[in-house]
Amino acid sequence: MEIFPDSGRKLWDEWEPRSMVLVSLFLQILIIIFSNSRKFTVAIWIRILIWSAYLSADWVATVSLGTLSQLGDSEGKHDDMDPNHTLMAFWAPFLLLHLGGPGTITAYALEDNELWLRHLLGLVVQVGWLFMCFWTWTSRTPLSFLSIPMFVAGIIKHGERTWVLKSASTQHFGDTLLPVPDPGPDYAEILKNYDPDLDHVEAALGLKSSVDDGDHNGTKLILGRKYIYVAYLLFMEQWRHLYADLILSLDDQRRSESIIRYVSSEEAFKVVEAELSFLYGVLYTKATVVYSPLGILLRTVSFLSIISTLVAFIFFIERHEFSNVDINITYALLFGAIFLEIFATMMLILSDWSIVLRKLENQTLIYQEEKNYSLQKEHFILSQRR
Repeated sequence: MEIFPDSGRKLWDEWEPRSMVLVSLFLQILIIIFSNSRKFTVAIWIRILIWSAYLSADWVATVSLGTLSQLGDSEGKHDDMDPNHTLMAFWAPFLLLHLGGPGTITAYALEDNELWLRHLLGLVVQVGWLFMCFWTWTSRTPLSFLSIPMFVAGIIKHGERTWVLKSASTQHFGDTLLPVPDPGPDYAEILKNYDPDLDHVEAALGLKSSVDDGDHNGTKLILGRKYIYVAYLLFMEQWRHLYADLILSLDDQRRSESIIRYVSSEEAFKVVEAELSFLYGVLYTKATVVYSPLGILLRTVSFLSIISTLVAFIFFIERHEFSNVDINITYALLFGAIFLEIFATMMLILSDWSIVLRKLENQTLIYQEEKNYSLQKEHFILSQRR
């Protein structure tokens, strides 16, 4: 006795790959829209929604890849493969893109970061298997060449996630913060080069007063800028070191104390809030990669790959031999991937990290002023000795 009739099983076999890829796309859109909100709200329904979508996304994408990988075997001979199944095989790189996930969440809990080796193994196996199967099935069609840019975008996204998980794992996070061993100052060299005239050099250049005004004025100078910038400096120099169980120096402690001592409670909590936001970005998102020059380059390559695939599919692929349903699903995957990239870019521009990066560009001017000051000091000393 058959539980499901042949017509029902045939209908499921026909619509299983279609429904799975659409569910995978829906989960990706759901995650990128709501995942960032868990930084600001403790509503239980938000947590359940994000948790369910996060766990389901990888599972659905993996099952979909397995379903698509069986299309060629179900045809028997690859030369006689149904054109619609060939188009379905073209969806495989999109699922690889989904496995990379959006930049707003790479781990739901800290324990997920420790599983970076599992993701690395999955990346190698899935990319190798899909590339072999897809090239075998569609080696005589234009879709095989059209899939190359999507494979590039998928590998970039999946590779970014694996790298971020490794960077945020307990061992690697602490190792990246360990300073270069310092043997300490060479006191003999210091005494040898000591010049008693250095005390009046800064005063002659008009810079002595700015150095000796005290921590209070220095704190006012720092807080005169946006508190996000102050939080970023404290996070990079102190907060993440504390998270990695490293010991702060006395200078770090004094600097942090000098900032907190002379500000109001509201300003202090704003600084701490921003520091927690930066820590969240490092541990649970792709912030460490996305906001780096390499990350911007990879995001640009990924976006251009998707755009080029869409343009090529519109102008160079004969679509009359495919069903309208499969063509519409392909367009949904293409435009969905573009939407995910544009939405992620908007969040990139409006984030605290972007504000800090723009501030750091201005900081280079300060470094240049300090360099000019050192050159002026050296020139003044030489002129006095003459």
